[in-house]
Amino acid sequence: MNILSRSTSTFVRTVSRVIATVVAATTIATLPAHAQSVTVVEYYNSVLDAYFITGRTNEQSLLDGVADFKRTGMTFQATATASATSTQVRICRFYVSASSPFTSSHFYGRDGVDCQSLRNQNLAGFTWEDYDFATQQPTNNTCPANTTPIYRGFRAAANGKTSNHRYTASSATYQTAINAGYLGENIAFCATSATAASSTPVANGTDCGTFYYGAKTITYQSTSSVGTGATSFTRTYDATPVSFNGYTATRVLDTSSNGVSATMIEDGSASWRELGGRSTSSSGPQDTYSNPPITYPKAMTVGQSINVNRTVVFSPANPLGNPTQTGSIVLTARESVTVPAGTFANACKFTIQIATTYPSLSSSTTTTLTWVVPGVGMVRSEVTDSTTVFGQTVSTTATVAATSIQ
Repeated sequence: MNILSRSTSTFVRTVSRVIATVVAATTIATLPAHAQSVTVVEYYNSVLDAYFITGRTNEQSLLDGVADFKRTGMTFQATATASATSTQVRICRFYVSASSPFTSSHFYGRDGVDCQSLRNQNLAGFTWEDYDFATQQPTNNTCPANTTPIYRGFRAAANGKTSNHRYTASSATYQTAINAGYLGENIAFCATSATAASSTPVANGTDCGTFYYGAKTITYQSTSSVGTGATSFTRTYDATPVSFNGYTATRVLDTSSNGVSATMIEDGSASWRELGGRSTSSSGPQDTYSNPPITYPKAMTVGQSINVNRTVVFSPANPLGNPTQTGSIVLTARESVTVPAGTFANACKFTIQIATTYPSLSSSTTTTLTWVVPGVGMVRSEVTDSTTVFGQTVSTTATVAATSIQ
């Protein structure tokens, strides 16, 4: 059994969806006139590897309760938009969403320059999120006296990462962002006062590469072009060590009305190996051993490939013999995917192409598209198979989609 082909509401729905939900639910507009001061707070999202600022206290309270968001310590003082003076400019906010290249980010524009112009253009993927705060603006990249410069850097969307603006309250942090690949865009705002970032965020190191998560229970519905109807199974993870073909393994368990299938894995800190599988049904147990096992790095980037060249050994023996498998597993994209269990932004899309050849006159070619959500697991898989036995070829398709995640 192959975890790839068998085919939480966790926050991999991304910063954009949390913020969009807040805005839709509360219809945030300008603050009342008596609210003179606004504290703008910077957050880092470890799943997106991206930064976000907000001057909205209800959003700050929400994000403080989300594990994937951490305050960097950077804050600056601005003015409520309803209280903006003649020397200040209101700053508006758009959420920007796209699937290719993957984009889940925000753009902060200036009133009279960007805000109304962008709204009038009705650009695809741009969602208006009202005004956030007001600040003074630099002249010739210089802030007025008694104000603090807030610098801005920009990272373009690439390698599955969203485009992102980062705002910094110190020249040192600004340079750090540039060294990390951000393009320096000089001073964006002039704040009343500011505090520089005090922490160094760390991106999620298990992003794209781990297809299973110990705390998750996922139920799937499976359909096939040759089946009589949909079937379902539930996937869990059992970390209890077991002995398997000379290895110490843990198990990814798929339980259905027909029995239990286990993918045997060897779990490491930076990679994991698929050792084979064990199924139990009314016809008895069946083991399959991968020789050699496939090794998956737990952190992958778009375009990265894993080569497959192994023999699959059956125990008890298969009448067709032990096949060889060659092919590749490629992380082809980061994109949004929708299944009955929900919509997940920034999912890891893998394309798996495998050619299987038996000693007898039998072979097959299989292409599998699999979407894996970091922190959740596999949520969708589409399989196309063409099998030839004694000169007769049969083509089939199958789809597996998550219907619930706990």
